[in-house]
Amino acid sequence: MAKTDFKQFMIRDVEFLYPRLNKTYKYNTAEKRQEECNPRVQGAAYSLGWIMSKDDARNLFEELKAHHAACGKTDFKTVFGMKSRDDGTVLFSAKRNGVNGKGEENSPPTVIDGAKQLLENTAIWGGSKGNLRVVAYPTTDPDGVNGISLLLDTVQVVEAVYGGGGLDDFEQIEVTKVEGTAGSDPFAAASPAPANADLDDDLPF
Repeated sequence: MAKTDFKQFMIRDVEFLYPRLNKTYKYNTAEKRQEECNPRVQGAAYSLGWIMSKDDARNLFEELKAHHAACGKTDFKTVFGMKSRDDGTVLFSAKRNGVNGKGEENSPPTVIDGAKQLLENTAIWGGSKGNLRVVAYPTTDPDGVNGISLLLDTVQVVEAVYGGGGLDDFEQIEVTKVEGTAGSDPFAAASPAPANADLDDDLPF
């Protein structure tokens, strides 16, 4: 593949979904979910999704389609990692594999803050906002479908959302135990909503 087949695109002012920037994950087909894994495991990748309005998504789609044609490719069908949403917005995703074509481990995507300094904690959650740069290139999937794939290059997190330990807003209250309950902690049985989900590929337009 020629170097000219790879082209950078900037995506600005978007909300991130399903960020997996600090560690590699792969899709477990048996469990039907993403799970953390070693970068050298087959299918391991860093990845990020982001939401765009239908108009912005169409503009990006047309730019990527034009790049596919500029590479001398024909029969363009889709942008891989693109999915329409029930609310009318469109979800895109990009990834970086755990290893490169030579079998060497890839470094994680570069993640910076609003001041363009390296972000100390890259384990952000969905709902974070910012900008990103992706590298688009033409590819063909195992079913013979031609389209554009997106490599994750650099992410700028302007508004970071983190989860897991934010309990400082709650006061400590003594709870009276009631016979027959699961215990004194009303939050003990509660599980947080999953922050990640698998990204399907389809054409929303």
